Amino acid sequence: MKQMKMILLGLVMSVLPLSAVAEGDDAMMSETKDSQMLRVINIVPGYQALTVAGQEINATYLEETLGERHGAIVLLHDQGEQFESQGVITPLRHQMPQYGWSTLSLALDFPSETNILLSSSVEQGKDESTSPPKEGVSAESDQQSLPTISNQQRVEAAIALLQAKDIKRIVFIGHGMGGSLAVELLENIDTPIAALILVGTANLTMTEEFKTFDQPIFDIYGDNDFVGVEQAVKNRKTMMKRSGNRQYLIRKIDGADHVFSGLQTILVNTIRGWLTTTFLKQEDQ
Repeated sequence: MKQMKMILLGLVMSVLPLSAVAEGDDAMMSETKDSQMLRVINIVPGYQALTVAGQEINATYLEETLGERHGAIVLLHDQGEQFESQGVITPLRHQMPQYGWSTLSLALDFPSETNILLSSSVEQGKDESTSPPKEGVSAESDQQSLPTISNQQRVEAAIALLQAKDIKRIVFIGHGMGGSLAVELLENIDTPIAALILVGTANLTMTEEFKTFDQPIFDIYGDNDFVGVEQAVKNRKTMMKRSGNRQYLIRKIDGADHVFSGLQTILVNTIRGWLTTTFLKQEDQ
């Protein structure tokens, strides 16, 4: 069904520019851009661009479907990944709403560097045919000459969207470099964050912010993750013991690589269980 939808969309994209030729180059460019935006919206459920300093940033938002709003999760993707990418971000953002957690993912701006993989299973686990268009497919591609929108500005716009929806409890989930960014933002944003979840995050760039964060922290990794991730988690555990943070918890998932290939359901259930124990069971007491 997905393949048929993609074929139909491709046919629409191939026809629209031809119909605009008679109106001139400007009309053709406009039609092409509109069809590209239509393609982005159709491929990515919940697509919702964030306007930041006059520019549009790719983002998604899915409202909880349980009928009980527990809060919202802001998902920060890894370097080299996208706001909708198979492995960690997509399963979480699609499945957590059924448990009462709205989800928001957004395109982040990381330096272009290649990760060194521990195993080829990470690359093999990616399905390029289902990956969303690059961020440049949206209106951002026409604004490359404008000032760069920082990750802090992007996340602040995401939080503002959630606050406009009267969501009180906001949780950060950062995957890989997204986890390091989440810790960095703790010091720089004004909105209180209820909890921090790190998934496959290596050494942090801002350890002081991590040590002083007094809300619950959940540190998850797989035993087949990138080289250095497991040691980084152990170092954070030592750091938390020394600082006396008793709301810090580690979970290792056996057999998991960096993108949890084939184990996404276990990842979702692990995070759901921790959120339930941390917040909902306390409310019932």
